[in-house]
Amino acid sequence: MAWTSLHWHMLARSDPLTLVRSVLHWRGGYIAVGGGLPGSVAMTPGWTVAWTSTDGAHWEPLPGTTFWPGLVVVGIAEVPAGLVAVTELADPSYCTGGKPGCLPVMAWTSPDGRVWAPQQAPVFSAPRPFAAGTFLAAGPAGLLAVSSPAGPAGLLAPSSSGPALAATSPDGVRWTARAPGTIPRGFVVTSLVGTPTGYVLGGAVVTDTAQSVAATLWSADGRVWSPSGAMPTATVSGVRLASTGQQSIVTSVVVGSEGLIALGRFVATPGADIWWHSTDGRHWQVLPTYPPLGPTTCTGEGCGSQANGVLVGDGTRMVALRRGPDTRAWTSSDGLEWRRLKLTGDLPTDQATQAVLLPGGLLVSDGPMTWFGEAQGR
Repeated sequence: MAWTSLHWHMLARSDPLTLVRSVLHWRGGYIAVGGGLPGSVAMTPGWTVAWTSTDGAHWEPLPGTTFWPGLVVVGIAEVPAGLVAVTELADPSYCTGGKPGCLPVMAWTSPDGRVWAPQQAPVFSAPRPFAAGTFLAAGPAGLLAVSSPAGPAGLLAPSSSGPALAATSPDGVRWTARAPGTIPRGFVVTSLVGTPTGYVLGGAVVTDTAQSVAATLWSADGRVWSPSGAMPTATVSGVRLASTGQQSIVTSVVVGSEGLIALGRFVATPGADIWWHSTDGRHWQVLPTYPPLGPTTCTGEGCGSQANGVLVGDGTRMVALRRGPDTRAWTSSDGLEWRRLKLTGDLPTDQATQAVLLPGGLLVSDGPMTWFGEAQGR
């Protein structure tokens, strides 16, 4: 269905929709994953909830005991036999000290999204002392899982903390750990997506002195990656060239059916961000005007479009939402040509920065409050 409008309403804190953090569309329908407790503002670590749907409109919750306590689902992907989920411990320190049988990262398989079986072979054999997280994606060569290093203060770490580790699998049961160095040392991963032609890693190249430059890597099979290179930059409203010394990083990659947009930011300048566009995940061009949101109206030093809107995608469509007094929304399949959506109802506040694209609309939250924009179309 082509979306033409979004009708907004604010959700009660007890509404299960407030718990949703990601949704996957697969041949059997949809599966949504979230966490936290209804009525609570904060997420509850290690408490995972999930729902399945055949049509995207009617949802059935999975039993609360589906995934073991203390585990967080970091990704779900489709394989020929069904679905594969990857989990990691909510508290990585649990596996320190050589606890027998401790699996910091695990794979789970399901034929239908309802019944899940744990796989005793961990994706990675040992916990990472400084882990930014584990990422999972499906692509033309099967499943790819990546565990990336990070520093104690956040996303960035010197390359001395070790390389990102990768593992591949055809089915989520048989995993092959790739040799350290498959992903170049010094590349810190913040996002992983699969496309019809390969896999894209977003992040930054980080030196031993913790200097970082936004970059992406591309691979056709998850085994051999194209050389890391800096993303192109340009002078845009409120931000400076990376060549002036600003540290930058790609924070996420949004995928449509005909293109990708990488979102990045300057690390030392809150609110200053950059957008890049690609048709294949290998070649990128900077989008200095942030279409369709346009440059932010913020006039202070370091203002960027991050203070102005959100962008999400589900592999088919992208949706951009401009917040603030002139709230607007658009949809696109390639990230270049956008169609404006009519907005009605109780619009979200300009502080709503968290967004999830659902089959029936857009879910946004500012933390304590959540809004759902129900899609209508033709």
